[in-house]
Amino acid sequence: MMQDIKAIFSSRYAGSVDYYAAMLRFGSVGICAYEHYNKKDKHLNRMEIVGTNGIQLLSVPLSKPNSSMRVAEIMLSEHGNWRHIHWGALFSAYGRTPFFDYFADDLKHIYEDSGIDTMLTLNMALHNAIIDFLALPIETVVLDEKVEHDGSKCADMRDSKIDFTSLSDYRYYQIWQDRYGFQGGMSILDLLFNEGREAIFILNKMLG
Repeated sequence: MMQDIKAIFSSRYAGSVDYYAAMLRFGSVGICAYEHYNKKDKHLNRMEIVGTNGIQLLSVPLSKPNSSMRVAEIMLSEHGNWRHIHWGALFSAYGRTPFFDYFADDLKHIYEDSGIDTMLTLNMALHNAIIDFLALPIETVVLDEKVEHDGSKCADMRDSKIDFTSLSDYRYYQIWQDRYGFQGGMSILDLLFNEGREAIFILNKMLG
């Protein structure tokens, strides 16, 4: 399995457009589930979207995470009714975009599924749904344990290794850009709702 993986990525909560462009570049990737929790890694459980009031940060509460825990072990907290709040924020931000209705049911189902009780499971449910909807040619494997690999053939693209927001400043249509201007580095959901399946062409243009 490992010889087919071209790069290893950290798990992200509906990762940024740039994150998915990087994945598309490699095509076959591994998501690292064995990393230890690092509270400085904000992307594991946070995403940024553009809504009625500009950039909005959505943060999933975690249940007492600590640095001795691997990413796969981190449980979700139900504090603050975050599932309802996050779904409501996405609906408010993107409900009038051209492609919201096409993906809304699948997305809402993920947020309403109480069986999704770990951060990794939530991230992978969103990731797989996004890949499927956008028909992105990205093959993903969850890596539960560290595997020795040839660094020349498998790139380490985990959060500590690269700043994805510097990948490209390529712009696409955003429903709120007349009010706030273009906002880069947003969640892939921003691109999905605004551009639909045209996203694959935009991601390829980002890669030059």
